[in-house]
Amino acid sequence: MIHAIQIPQDEERPLYKVAIENLAGMQAAVGGYIEIIDLGPLMASLIINEEGKLEKLPINRRATLLFWLLFPSIRHRDAIVGDVLIVGHPDKDGNTTDAPANVVELLFETKSYKAEFQTFDHPTKFNGNLRRFDDYFEAANYALLKAQAWTAVEQTRVVPAGDEVA
Repeated sequence: MIHAIQIPQDEERPLYKVAIENLAGMQAAVGGYIEIIDLGPLMASLIINEEGKLEKLPINRRATLLFWLLFPSIRHRDAIVGDVLIVGHPDKDGNTTDAPANVVELLFETKSYKAEFQTFDHPTKFNGNLRRFDDYFEAANYALLKAQAWTAVEQTRVVPAGDEVA
Protein backbone atom coordinates (compact mmCIF):
# COMPACT_ATOMS: atom_id res chain seq x y z
CA MET A 1 0.00 0.00 0.00
CA ILE A 2 1.21 3.50 -0.81
CA HIS A 3 0.04 6.88 0.45
CA ALA A 4 -0.61 9.35 -2.34
CA ILE A 5 -2.08 12.81 -2.84
CA GLN A 6 -5.13 13.03 -5.09
CA ILE A 7 -5.54 16.21 -7.11
CA PRO A 8 -9.11 16.17 -8.41
CA GLN A 9 -9.71 17.88 -11.74
CA ASP A 10 -12.75 19.57 -10.22
CA GLU A 11 -11.38 22.57 -8.31
CA GLU A 12 -14.44 22.55 -6.07
CA ARG A 13 -13.00 19.38 -4.53
CA PRO A 14 -9.96 19.81 -2.28
CA LEU A 15 -6.75 17.82 -2.52
CA TYR A 16 -6.80 14.80 -0.25
CA LYS A 17 -4.58 11.98 0.92
CA VAL A 18 -5.46 8.52 -0.30
CA ALA A 19 -4.14 5.00 0.35
CA ILE A 20 -3.65 3.00 -2.85
CA GLU A 21 -3.40 -0.78 -2.68
CA ASN A 22 -2.11 -1.69 -6.14
CA LEU A 23 -2.10 -0.91 -9.86
CA ALA A 24 -5.88 -1.37 -10.04
CA GLY A 25 -6.24 1.24 -7.30
CA MET A 26 -4.08 3.70 -9.23
CA GLN A 27 -6.12 3.08 -12.37
CA ALA A 28 -9.35 3.63 -10.47
CA ALA A 29 -8.02 6.89 -9.00
CA VAL A 30 -7.21 8.35 -12.44
CA GLY A 31 -10.02 6.66 -14.37
CA GLY A 32 -8.00 4.49 -16.76
CA TYR A 33 -4.59 3.20 -17.74
CA ILE A 34 -1.80 5.06 -15.98
CA GLU A 35 1.07 7.16 -17.24
CA ILE A 36 3.77 8.40 -14.91
CA ILE A 37 5.35 11.85 -15.18
CA ASP A 38 8.55 12.46 -13.23
CA LEU A 39 8.49 15.60 -11.08
CA GLY A 40 12.25 15.43 -10.54
CA PRO A 41 12.78 18.53 -8.39
CA LEU A 42 10.14 17.32 -5.90
CA MET A 43 11.39 13.71 -5.85
CA ALA A 44 7.84 12.79 -6.79
CA SER A 45 5.81 11.63 -9.76
CA LEU A 46 2.38 12.41 -11.18
CA ILE A 47 0.19 9.48 -12.11
CA ILE A 48 -2.25 10.50 -14.83
CA ASN A 49 -4.75 8.82 -17.13
CA GLU A 50 -2.71 7.72 -20.14
CA GLU A 51 -5.64 8.23 -22.50
CA GLY A 52 -7.06 11.31 -20.79
CA LYS A 53 -6.52 13.60 -23.76
CA LEU A 54 -7.95 11.07 -26.19
CA GLU A 55 -10.99 10.80 -23.92
CA LYS A 56 -11.17 14.63 -23.84
CA LEU A 57 -11.00 14.80 -20.05
CA PRO A 58 -11.09 18.35 -18.65
CA ILE A 59 -7.84 20.13 -17.83
CA ASN A 60 -6.65 19.70 -14.28
CA ARG A 61 -5.60 23.29 -13.64
CA ARG A 62 -3.84 22.58 -10.34
CA ALA A 63 -1.77 19.68 -11.69
CA THR A 64 -0.97 21.71 -14.81
CA LEU A 65 0.23 24.67 -12.71
CA LEU A 66 2.50 22.35 -10.72
CA PHE A 67 3.85 20.81 -13.93
CA TRP A 68 4.47 24.19 -15.57
CA LEU A 69 6.12 25.57 -12.44
CA LEU A 70 8.65 22.73 -12.41
CA PHE A 71 9.23 22.54 -16.17
CA PRO A 72 9.38 25.94 -17.88
CA SER A 73 9.96 24.45 -21.34
CA ILE A 74 6.50 22.83 -21.32
CA ARG A 75 4.53 25.95 -20.27
CA HIS A 76 1.57 26.62 -22.54
CA ARG A 77 2.55 23.62 -24.70
CA ASP A 78 0.92 20.82 -22.75
CA ALA A 79 -1.59 20.37 -19.95
CA ILE A 80 -2.53 17.67 -17.47
CA VAL A 81 -6.10 16.38 -17.71
CA GLY A 82 -8.39 14.44 -15.39
CA ASP A 83 -7.82 13.42 -11.80
CA VAL A 84 -4.19 12.76 -10.87
CA LEU A 85 -2.12 11.30 -8.06
CA ILE A 86 1.16 12.48 -6.61
CA VAL A 87 3.38 9.64 -5.44
CA GLY A 88 7.06 9.26 -4.61
CA HIS A 89 9.81 8.21 -6.97
CA PRO A 90 10.17 4.46 -7.43
CA ASP A 91 12.36 2.56 -4.98
CA LYS A 92 15.44 0.56 -6.07
CA ASP A 93 13.17 -2.31 -7.13
CA GLY A 94 10.97 -0.03 -9.25
CA ASN A 95 8.03 -0.03 -6.84
CA THR A 96 5.97 3.12 -6.40
CA THR A 97 6.55 4.83 -3.04
CA ASP A 98 4.57 7.18 -0.80
CA ALA A 99 4.21 10.82 -1.72
CA PRO A 100 7.29 12.54 -0.25
CA ALA A 101 6.83 13.99 3.24
CA ASN A 102 8.05 17.41 2.09
CA VAL A 103 5.35 17.52 -0.61
CA VAL A 104 2.67 16.43 1.87
CA GLU A 105 3.85 19.13 4.28
CA LEU A 106 3.95 21.76 1.52
CA LEU A 107 0.43 21.04 0.25
CA PHE A 108 -1.36 20.20 3.52
CA GLU A 109 0.46 21.81 6.42
CA THR A 110 1.81 25.10 5.08
CA LYS A 111 -0.21 28.15 6.17
CA SER A 112 0.97 30.63 3.53
CA TYR A 113 3.07 30.64 0.40
CA LYS A 114 5.22 33.01 -1.58
CA ALA A 115 6.49 32.96 -5.13
CA GLU A 116 10.20 33.28 -5.79
CA PHE A 117 12.01 34.00 -9.02
CA GLN A 118 15.47 33.24 -10.35
CA THR A 119 16.68 35.54 -13.10
CA PHE A 120 19.23 34.97 -15.85
CA ASP A 121 21.61 37.50 -14.30
CA HIS A 122 21.50 35.76 -10.87
CA PRO A 123 21.32 32.02 -11.70
CA THR A 124 22.04 30.84 -8.14
CA LYS A 125 19.68 33.10 -6.21
CA PHE A 126 15.89 33.19 -5.82
CA ASN A 127 14.14 36.45 -4.93
CA GLY A 128 10.55 37.15 -3.98
CA ASN A 129 8.34 39.94 -2.77
CA LEU A 130 5.93 40.50 0.11
CA ARG A 131 2.91 38.98 -1.68
CA ARG A 132 1.47 36.02 0.28
CA PHE A 133 -1.07 33.37 -0.66
CA ASP A 134 -3.19 30.96 1.37
CA ASP A 135 -3.25 28.43 -1.48
CA TYR A 136 -0.24 26.78 -3.15
CA PHE A 137 -1.86 26.78 -6.57
CA GLU A 138 -2.83 30.44 -6.47
CA ALA A 139 0.80 31.24 -5.60
CA ALA A 140 1.88 29.04 -8.53
CA ASN A 141 -0.51 30.86 -10.86
CA TYR A 142 0.88 34.20 -9.71
CA ALA A 143 4.47 32.99 -10.18
CA LEU A 144 3.75 31.78 -13.70
CA LEU A 145 1.98 35.01 -14.69
CA LYS A 146 4.91 37.06 -13.37
CA ALA A 147 7.41 34.82 -15.18
CA GLN A 148 5.50 35.28 -18.41
CA ALA A 149 5.51 39.07 -18.05
CA TRP A 150 9.06 39.40 -16.72
CA THR A 151 11.36 38.03 -19.43
CA ALA A 152 14.43 37.97 -17.14
CA VAL A 153 12.93 35.08 -15.13
CA GLU A 154 14.59 31.73 -15.70
CA GLN A 155 13.00 29.66 -12.91
CA THR A 156 10.08 30.09 -10.54
CA ARG A 157 9.12 28.28 -7.39
CA VAL A 158 6.53 28.40 -4.64
CA VAL A 159 7.76 27.98 -1.09
CA PRO A 160 6.35 28.36 2.41
CA ALA A 161 6.24 32.04 3.31
CA GLY A 162 7.75 31.23 6.68
CA ASP A 163 6.35 34.35 8.27
CA GLU A 164 3.21 32.97 9.91
CA VAL A 165 2.28 34.67 13.13
CA ALA A 166 1.83 32.26 16.02
